[in-house]
Amino acid sequence: MTESVASEALLPPGFETLEPFVAYWARKTTNERWDQRARAPMAEITAFYDAMYASAEDAIAWLDTNHPLGAELPAPAERLAELLLALAHVAIAVEMHRQPRSPHTTFPHGIRVASGPWPLG
Repeated sequence: MTESVASEALLPPGFETLEPFVAYWARKTTNERWDQRARAPMAEITAFYDAMYASAEDAIAWLDTNHPLGAELPAPAERLAELLLALAHVAIAVEMHRQPRSPHTTFPHGIRVASGPWPLG
């Protein structure tokens, strides 16, 4: 007898178009999100930015409606929040630097953020 186990959704219902970005962009800490941006080619950064920017207002509204600030998030909601935080990182690359890293900076960088936005810092 085999047991069938339903796999958990990557993201909440309605955000399926963002699932291709979860594996790379949904990161637990500010440092991880920063490193991902610094390592990604600009074409991938722009593709993520475009998709996430188009869904950002809906994602924020969904999180605000379904999970009060400070509440423990189920995994799909946590990944959605992580994608929103990654959007903030890539927006700098797209809107300001027009490249993955700040101009005239070394990489890999030696700076580490001690603490980021709670609880997804």
